[in-house]
Amino acid sequence: MNFVSKHSLAVHLLRIIFGSYFVVTLIVTCIQLGAEYQHTKAGIDNELTAMEQTFGASLASSTWRFQGDVQKATLTGISNLPVVTGVKIEDPQGRVRLALGNIDDSDGIQTHVNADGVRSPVASDFLNAAIGHRFPILYVDEHNLSHDIGSWTVYSSRHVVVKKVAYGFMLILINSIIKTLVLWFIFLYVFNRWLGAPITELSSFVREQDLNQLNTQQSIALLGKKQHELHFLADAINAMLASIRKHMGQNRALYDELQQEKESLRVLNRSLELRIAERTHDLAQANEQLKLLSLTDALTGIPNRRCFDQTLDQEWRRCARNGKPLMVALFDVDWFKHYNDHYGHIAGDEVLRRVASTLRQTVGRAGDTVARYGGEEFALIAPDTDSESGLSIVHRMRDAIFSLDMPHALSSFGRITVSVAVASCVPSQHEGDVNTLLQTADAALYRAKLTGRNQVLVAE
Repeated sequence: MNFVSKHSLAVHLLRIIFGSYFVVTLIVTCIQLGAEYQHTKAGIDNELTAMEQTFGASLASSTWRFQGDVQKATLTGISNLPVVTGVKIEDPQGRVRLALGNIDDSDGIQTHVNADGVRSPVASDFLNAAIGHRFPILYVDEHNLSHDIGSWTVYSSRHVVVKKVAYGFMLILINSIIKTLVLWFIFLYVFNRWLGAPITELSSFVREQDLNQLNTQQSIALLGKKQHELHFLADAINAMLASIRKHMGQNRALYDELQQEKESLRVLNRSLELRIAERTHDLAQANEQLKLLSLTDALTGIPNRRCFDQTLDQEWRRCARNGKPLMVALFDVDWFKHYNDHYGHIAGDEVLRRVASTLRQTVGRAGDTVARYGGEEFALIAPDTDSESGLSIVHRMRDAIFSLDMPHALSSFGRITVSVAVASCVPSQHEGDVNTLLQTADAALYRAKLTGRNQVLVAE
């Protein structure tokens, strides 16, 4: 067995241990670098702050006396300091009068100014981010009066800080790499010396065992004066093999018995599967019939109100997606209560059945749905249809009811008639919802009944 292969236990342990070690080392190193960065940055800030004491008086005197050469020489000396990347002098109005190196101009844009005063843009990145300290230029005259004659700003950058920290980082990195490599080789040597050979011997012994040879009595004994966990494992393997051989004969007899029982169970399972399939088929048929009954009106045999609501909601969403119109028509049997009172409820039920059958046969389009809306009211859902194109369909349906010539002594027309209201819209252009469309149709139906009945009224 190769204990340095990628699948060996040594390599897996090595990955876990040194992976954890690497993560911890990386975190500690980052913390150290962060602390060193902050310490170095604070030191540079202190150096920049101390420059006010060193150069403040000279700049104030030269600025007050308009000694440009002295100012320029002072700025050159400041910019040559290792921690300084730029310096500038501004007048009281904030205008840059003299600058050298990398500075922020009056617009806040980083600019490089050379010794000849020529400006060039500076690439804006993380390392070039400026660290600036601004100091006022105060001149005290012979009368001990203080004059604010501007300000001067000295700049450093993160690049300076990182450069100072880089040396310490290299030492930390080299130290971590050396420790990791040494520990790596020590671990491999110890693992192969104390675990590799015993585990290889154990694995070879276990691989050679043939449990079908019941009469073979083999055992393993590991070398070594001191007993450790692998010796205990070898003893456990020997005991396990002895126990396995002891029970193998019994297991073979049980296996033959189980095979017989398995065949009996296979026959029984086949019988049960056939019975379950029959019951499942019967249940599916019963569920389908129950679903059909739940969506069908028991009296008229056409879709009921529940089916109407589901279909209307589906057609509304479909027409909204496709930008198509949707038309709804409500039918109300005129003076139906008087008909029931005069002819009886059995005759009234027959009228509802004939009206429902006639409406369904007359609509003539596969995509349209005729349903019983409630009581003596019926409804039509006509997708992809507006009021103008659907008006002829509704008139044909109303005329078909009129043509049935079912007597109604208490009707002004002497027969069964229906009042109809039509409402349509394009759902994608409509601010309301399905309920708004139904309410509009219902209001139009109410007006149709008030204005004479046996007529079709289109809702606005």
